[in-house]
Amino acid sequence: MNSRGNLAFDGTLESFFFEQLEQAQHAERSSLGAEVEAYLVHMLAAHARRPNVAGRATPALATQLFAARESGAAALREVGDRALYIAGVVPRSLDRTPVNVEYVAGIGKAAYNEIHARKSRLEVFARLAEQFREIVAILGRMLAREQDEQGDLLALYERWRLSSDPADAKRLIAAGVLLDRGVADILQ
Repeated sequence: MNSRGNLAFDGTLESFFFEQLEQAQHAERSSLGAEVEAYLVHMLAAHARRPNVAGRATPALATQLFAARESGAAALREVGDRALYIAGVVPRSLDRTPVNVEYVAGIGKAAYNEIHARKSRLEVFARLAEQFREIVAILGRMLAREQDEQGDLLALYERWRLSSDPADAKRLIAAGVLLDRGVADILQ
């Protein structure tokens, strides 16, 4: 048992993701709550077992959201989960596309909010929508993405300018870089 009274790692994907999520929350000084944690662990394990769910062969998120609004809560959940997975786990998949993490996060939040609006007893979806940005940051920390680029501030800055990824902004600020979207880049 760990400090929260939960079972320790038992070799399953779920227990692995749970431990990683716990460590990332601690590192981010954040707590998502047991219901959101359980949801995320299940979602991550499901995506790990079916990696093609969030791939480029699937429809555009906006198109999928539009269709899901007519289909119901299960389809909306798929959109929200896919957006959360893309924004938190594979944000670099958006490189060289016309959309960024902010756009994907907006679609994910909208999908989760709509589920909650239709089925208000499912409070976890309201919390997923409210904490979307925080969850993305925790997932990014959990998966230690782009560790090899941490030393290359210019590449990180250029990527942030294109993607608006909050995790990239946080890394740049921690490195002492002042960020201002309203100022044009001038090379001297």
